[in-house]
Amino acid sequence: GSGARDWLDVIMAGRIPKPGRLALNPMLSPKGKLIGDFTVSCISDQEFMVTASFGMQAAHLRWFESHLPSDGTVEIENISTKRIGFQIAGPKARELLSRVAFEDVSSDKFKFLDIKETAIGTCMALVQRVSYTGDLGFEIYVRAEEQIALYNTLAEAGKDLGLKPFGMRAMMSLRLEKSFGSWGREFRPDYMPVETGMDRFTSYKKPADFIGKQAALKEKEEGASRRLCTFVVDAIDADVWGDEPIWHEGKVV
Repeated sequence: GSGARDWLDVIMAGRIPKPGRLALNPMLSPKGKLIGDFTVSCISDQEFMVTASFGMQAAHLRWFESHLPSDGTVEIENISTKRIGFQIAGPKARELLSRVAFEDVSSDKFKFLDIKETAIGTCMALVQRVSYTGDLGFEIYVRAEEQIALYNTLAEAGKDLGLKPFGMRAMMSLRLEKSFGSWGREFRPDYMPVETGMDRFTSYKKPADFIGKQAALKEKEEGASRRLCTFVVDAIDADVWGDEPIWHEGKVV
């Protein structure tokens, strides 16, 4: 709606992107605590797609609806099961996409954090140049009923590229190489932007008085007593899942 941009500027703590671009955005409580980390994609001046943890959709929707303006300038719909698709990632991801997309997806025409609407095979797709695996990648969204057609198009075009399906557990491992956080693990309502590194996506100087701004500014000015860190664990007989204690010189840290 006509008020979508201004509304998102208050709901989200980060920068709201221009049409054709996306931005990573933390969402804060009035106390400055993280209550969500989102990808905000600007499809047009009055249409945005926001994506976050699937498991948090009900909580996020309640928050959104409780903060909607009363003048009707903003409408929101949960399309979690209506718009789905696949992520393609790896050094040959662009080559694969170029074979099936009807738009120029070269690096100078499709930059990092760009978003395009394009036909892929028989599907109209929303494609974002962003990846959770930490390497070159794209997210491709289509209508739910077109997902099988999209898969078949990608699978056929990627046969000679060594294309293989990978699942959530592989992605959750790959993301750690770039220290990408995950909701419920590194990110949760116990923490604030500076503590988690999400301060780099927090727009402290933007004019909008976003929810949690004063608390976030206070944390930034005073500093954080704890910081999210990524460790390399030298072990071949155990998987580290998260929340395990770390021992250093006989003390738990």
